[in-house]
Amino acid sequence: MKIGLLLYPDCIPSGLFAFSDMLLAANARIGKKEFEFCWLSEQGAPVSCANGVELPSVRLGTEEIDALLIPGGWRDSSNIHADKDSGLVQSIARLDRSTPIMSYCTGVYLAARAGRLDGQVATTTWWLLKTIRERFPKVRWQVNSTFVDSRRNSTAAGVTGYLPIALSLIEKHCGRHIATDIQQYMVLPRPVERNTPFRELPQLMQQNTFLRDVFYWVEQVSYTEMTAAALAEHLKTTPRTLSRKIADMTGYSCSRLLRLVKLNQVSDLLISSGKSIYAISDELGFADDTSLRRSFKQITGMTPGEYRRRFG
Repeated sequence: MKIGLLLYPDCIPSGLFAFSDMLLAANARIGKKEFEFCWLSEQGAPVSCANGVELPSVRLGTEEIDALLIPGGWRDSSNIHADKDSGLVQSIARLDRSTPIMSYCTGVYLAARAGRLDGQVATTTWWLLKTIRERFPKVRWQVNSTFVDSRRNSTAAGVTGYLPIALSLIEKHCGRHIATDIQQYMVLPRPVERNTPFRELPQLMQQNTFLRDVFYWVEQVSYTEMTAAALAEHLKTTPRTLSRKIADMTGYSCSRLLRLVKLNQVSDLLISSGKSIYAISDELGFADDTSLRRSFKQITGMTPGEYRRRFG
């Protein structure tokens, strides 16, 4: 597997080196060259990275690659929209749509600008959430996870987001026991997820298209319209078949899974926005904010206000 490591002005290359070191360690562990790399950029010339580090590169699009990794860079809320990245974004957008895009930290913003995350679940660094949600509403932002592997593309939060991406690749191509070995040998802890009732939802969504269709439908309808009968009609199946499939795939009853997905939207808004409970209730179609508060506490054991203070 050949992976393109993307460079751009002021990007932070340390994660790219650490990422490649992990995968080269996997090569050594299995005794063959499973992973290889090339340095890419918009112009195909030496790139001045963070702290004045200059690295050589070839032009993005001229090398055949199996995936592209986009690192974070020195960006904040005042310059995240930087026009100087426009050419780079266009180059990413021109890549074959079958090429997986992996991105982390502010690199996720570049992937979103290139339209490579539309219609998919993704995550990003916490301080970007408000801006990125408003700018890219077609992306289904999942703030309860630090790593999301959605179909072809994967995203991760923070400057160490390369870590779960690398471990996931090693596990997919070399096996879980090799990924565990690399994690132990290199003393690499997995990022800690928030311990909430919603933490399993991203993994469930990634299982198959059926569950993704279920999740997407729930996220589009109001809470008061969210019934197993309506979902079964949408999926052109019977309520009984729907309930059986959901129970077999997730271990949840149909009604509980639907509630979890809808209340996960509440969770995301509590964590990433300053919206009032009344506004969230109205936006997601609850009968009233009292109904939202009651349902949310039944699932999480906390009131929305307590949840926001703990995780927001």
